[in-house]
Amino acid sequence: MAPWRRSGRGPVRGLVAGAVQLVRRRGRTAAFRALRLTGATVAAFVVAQLAGLHDPPPLIAALTALLVVQATLTSTLVNGVQRVLSVVAGVALAVGFVAVVGLTWWSLAALVAAAIVVGQLLRLGPHLVEVPISAMLVLGVGASGAETVGGDRVLETLLGAAVGMLVNVVFPPAVQTRYAVRSVERFAGEIAALLDDAAGTLLAGPVTAEESARWLQDARRLNRHVPRLDRALAHAEESRRLNVRALRSPWAATAGVRTGLDALEYTSVSLRTLFRAVDDATRERTGVRDDAEYADTVRRTTASLLERMGTVVREFGRVLTAGPGDARRAAEERLASSLTALGSGRALVADLLIGDPRSRTGLWELNSALLTTVDRMLDELGPGPADDAAALPVPRAALLAAHRLRLGRRPS
Repeated sequence: MAPWRRSGRGPVRGLVAGAVQLVRRRGRTAAFRALRLTGATVAAFVVAQLAGLHDPPPLIAALTALLVVQATLTSTLVNGVQRVLSVVAGVALAVGFVAVVGLTWWSLAALVAAAIVVGQLLRLGPHLVEVPISAMLVLGVGASGAETVGGDRVLETLLGAAVGMLVNVVFPPAVQTRYAVRSVERFAGEIAALLDDAAGTLLAGPVTAEESARWLQDARRLNRHVPRLDRALAHAEESRRLNVRALRSPWAATAGVRTGLDALEYTSVSLRTLFRAVDDATRERTGVRDDAEYADTVRRTTASLLERMGTVVREFGRVLTAGPGDARRAAEERLASSLTALGSGRALVADLLIGDPRSRTGLWELNSALLTTVDRMLDELGPGPADDAAALPVPRAALLAAHRLRLGRRPS
C-alpha cells in the first residue's frame, strides 16, 4: 500500500471516531427533541381540524404549538400567555379599525403603530410583532370577513398554545443542567491547563518573552467564557423548574455550580495579574542581573506553586460535576488534599519570596503577585463562613488546615 494512503488513515479514523462519539452523546437527545417538536406540531394541526378549522388550513395552531413547546416549562406558560394576548390584541384592534376605515396606507400605518404601542404596554416581549401581524391579516380581508377570520385566528392560537403546554407537561424537555455543569468543568480544565503549561516551561529552564506574552494573552482570554457559561447556567436553572425530569438528577444543584463559576472567575482575574507580573519580569530580566542564583530559585519556586495551583483548579472543577455518594466524597477528598498541598507549599516558600533580603532587589512584584494569587485561590476555592454546604462542597477542615499553613502555622 502506498505510504500516503497509510498516512491518511489516521486523520480519517479520528474524524469517524469523533463523529460516532458525537452521535452517541447527542443523538438520543436530538431524536427526542425532534419527536417532541414534530408531535406537538402535528397534534395541534389535527386538534384544530377536529374543532372545525379547515379553510384555510390551521397552520397557525401548528406554528403556535411549535413555538410554545420548544421552550422550557416555565417559559412555556409565559410564551403561551404572551402569544394568546398578542393575537387577541391584534384581532381586536383590526376589527375596530375595519369597522371605521378600509385598508389604505394611512390606516395601515395607524394600525401598526397602535399595535406596537399596545404590545409594549402589555409587555409581550418577543411576541410583540404578533400584534401588528395579526391585525394586518385581519385588516386585509375587509369588514365582511374580519370577525370570522379574527375569531378563527384566536381559536387556532388558543388550541396551539394548549397543545404545546400539554406536550411539555406530558413529555417534558430535557434538563440542561449536565451540559452547563460540564461546561464549567471544562472552564476549570482550561485554567488548569494554562497553569500546567507555565509550570512545565518554568521548571525546564528560563522562559522567553514570547512564552510569557502567550501566557498573559491566554489568561486574558479566560474571562471571555464567563458570560456564555452564565447564560448556560441560567438556562439550566430554568429548565429544572416545574420539570419532573429534574427529579432524576437532584445532585446537579446549579446554585452550587454558579457559586463555583464565580470562584473560578475571581481566580482567573488573579491569574491575569500574576501572568502580567511574570511577563514583566521575563521581558525586563528583573532580578537576573542583580542575583542570577536567587532569580533561578524564584523561577523553580514559581513553577512548583503553579503546578499545585493547576491541580487545585482541576480538582475543584471535578467536584462540581461529581455525582452523589462515593464519587463525590472521593472528589472532595482529592480537592482537600490539593488545597492542603498548595497551602503547605505557600508556607514553605513565604520566607524565600518575601522575607529574604534578596527579594527586594527587583523580584518583589512577582513574588507578591504569586503569593497573593495563591491566597486568593485558597480563599475562593474553599467555603467561606457563610457558604452553604451544598454550594461549594470542600470539607471545611481542609480549608482550615490550608489557612493555618498559609499563616505559617502547622495544622493541629
